[in-house]
Amino acid sequence: MSETRLQNQEIIRRYTDQPARLPEDLRRRIESDWSGEPVQLYAMADLDNRMRLGEAWLVLGPRMIAIARPTDGPENWEIDHFRRDRVRAVRDAPGLSGSVLTLLGEPDEPALVRVRFTHRQRRAMENLKFVLEDAISRADGGDPADLLSDADEEYARSVAAPIREAQALVAGNRMAVIWRLLGYLRPYRRQVTWGFAAAAVITLDSHIPPYLAGYQSDRVVRPVQDGLIPSGQGATVAWLAVAAMAAVYLVRQAGAVVRLRMMSVLGEWVARDLRTELYEHLQRLSLSFY
Repeated sequence: MSETRLQNQEIIRRYTDQPARLPEDLRRRIESDWSGEPVQLYAMADLDNRMRLGEAWLVLGPRMIAIARPTDGPENWEIDHFRRDRVRAVRDAPGLSGSVLTLLGEPDEPALVRVRFTHRQRRAMENLKFVLEDAISRADGGDPADLLSDADEEYARSVAAPIREAQALVAGNRMAVIWRLLGYLRPYRRQVTWGFAAAAVITLDSHIPPYLAGYQSDRVVRPVQDGLIPSGQGATVAWLAVAAMAAVYLVRQAGAVVRLRMMSVLGEWVARDLRTELYEHLQRLSLSFY
């Protein structure tokens, strides 16, 4: 098993909460029904007929196609088989939240199979569609054993590819994410300015009391003890330093009140905007999504 396939399967398990490959027991059953012919390509249809999340597998072999759906019975899977050469057309109907892939036979017969899937499975389904349409376009239908790719590796690559691309996009331009998030602060420039100004005042004020304490120790207390300056003058300077510390404390507390008030209210406003944007996006989705 290649390292790339293992990485792609780990990405699928971590980010999609979906199977990273065709279940092994299902693969054995299908290949047994096909008299030992191998599974060459497959994709998972992760939506059911009511557009709810589910699990069904569309599996392609050299001469056969299988559609497997889970059941509550002892067999665990309900599997329907039909020959590849019965497929006369492939229809793909994309949607906002999910798409439909339909395999059609003769004009006078119903669809051979119809599966629904989310965008996670789009590339895997497109692989199946490409192979089937390529065979249909050939006059003789092509060689039924012409598909030699590793089914597990191809499926893992197809499902993991969009996630890898998203990771590369973020990793390649990390500042783009920060700038996008800062965009939510644009309508509240005044509040942001006051909040950062208050935070700067608090930071600067925090450096003044240590400086005053050191000044008193080195320039007042020790000189008074050594008799270098009169005690009255030292007391006056000490009281001025204490008054300055008190003033600094009041300014810092005022800055803390402004910062907390501005930032807390600003956080609620941004959260409100995010909720509104999400709600508006949900309203634009198709009814079939719900």
